[in-house]
Amino acid sequence: MPPKDALFDTEQERLTRAQRLLPTWFVSRMMTDVWPFGLLLSDGTLMCIEQIRDVRLGADGVYLDVILMDAPPPQAPSRFRWLWAPTTRTRATLANRYVMAAFELADR
Repeated sequence: MPPKDALFDTEQERLTRAQRLLPTWFVSRMMTDVWPFGLLLSDGTLMCIEQIRDVRLGADGVYLDVILMDAPPPQAPSRFRWLWAPTTRTRATLANRYVMAAFELADR
C-alpha cells in the first residue's frame, strides 16, 4: 500500500508522529496551541515561533515545520539575537539538530 499523502494527515496523526520522533514535553504543547514560543538554536539565535505544525523524518534527520512570529515578543532582552518572520509569510522549516532548547516566551 502506498504511503498516505501527508497533506491529508489528521491533527492527531501529526501529533502521534511528532511524539514518536521527539519524545519531549514541548511536542504536544507547541503543536496544539498558538502561543509565543522560543527555540534556542545552536548559534545562539532565539527563533520566535507561534506553533509547530508538523514534525517529519527526513533522509538526514528530523525537521520541524513551524509558524514564525511576525515580530519579537514585547520587551525582548537584547542579549539574544532574535529571529522572526521577515515578511508576512510565516511558515518555515528547520532541522531539529540545531535546536538546543524549547520554551514558552513571557506574555508581557
